[in-house]
Amino acid sequence: MNLFSPAVADGTAHPTGCPTEAAAVDASDRPAGRGRAADLGPVRPNRLQRLGGAALLAAPVLMTGGMLTSPEQTGPGEAGYIASLAADPALSILSANLLHYGWVALAVGALATLGLLRGPRGRVFLPIAAVILMFGAIQMSGLLLSDWFLISAGNTLSIEDAVAMDANAKEWSVAIWQFSGMGAGILGIGLVSLALARAKAISWWIAPLGFLPWIVPAFGLGPIGAILGGLCYLPLIVAGVRLVAAK
Repeated sequence: MNLFSPAVADGTAHPTGCPTEAAAVDASDRPAGRGRAADLGPVRPNRLQRLGGAALLAAPVLMTGGMLTSPEQTGPGEAGYIASLAADPALSILSANLLHYGWVALAVGALATLGLLRGPRGRVFLPIAAVILMFGAIQMSGLLLSDWFLISAGNTLSIEDAVAMDANAKEWSVAIWQFSGMGAGILGIGLVSLALARAKAISWWIAPLGFLPWIVPAFGLGPIGAILGGLCYLPLIVAGVRLVAAK
């Protein structure tokens, strides 16, 4: 079998499969391998996305503060909840304000996460997850208004009348508002975390924490549970840092 190509003008034969033109191509012009494909380049958010990154950093602080100042419920059911709010109105109002603005910050920061997209990865998943979180956060921030009414009712009416007032106010559309807000808000944090990992904006190993900020405090661990829940916002904190610190 002939292993050589025809001789060129200078009489030198070149092995087949080793063209001199390929050797002259600079390595940077060759197709990117896996290592280069993983390097998506720098993050370049705009000013509004940087502000949204600051909101992502503020949200966990506000949420954790709201959970730490939430009055402890000593009685069962709705009556116990209203009594706990009415027992310390100043603390209850502080908690409601912190939680309200925590959800507002999440609504602002949700769309800002799009500033971390640098390639095709996550271009569908992250916008969908961000809209879900934004919708849920808007719903949840509005629901906090009920705490002000319950604080007032618990201090001006009997607990039985306060419970009856609250029950009468919760007609079917309020239930849709409440459960859609809780579902989209709490689930949305986890979905955004997974989408950020998909877009290679955060590490995969911290992404599942996004499903736990409201689950951990539900175990009744008191202040420790609130702090641990705050740490579960780590995926959003990392995203916020990247948006704010981007060159």
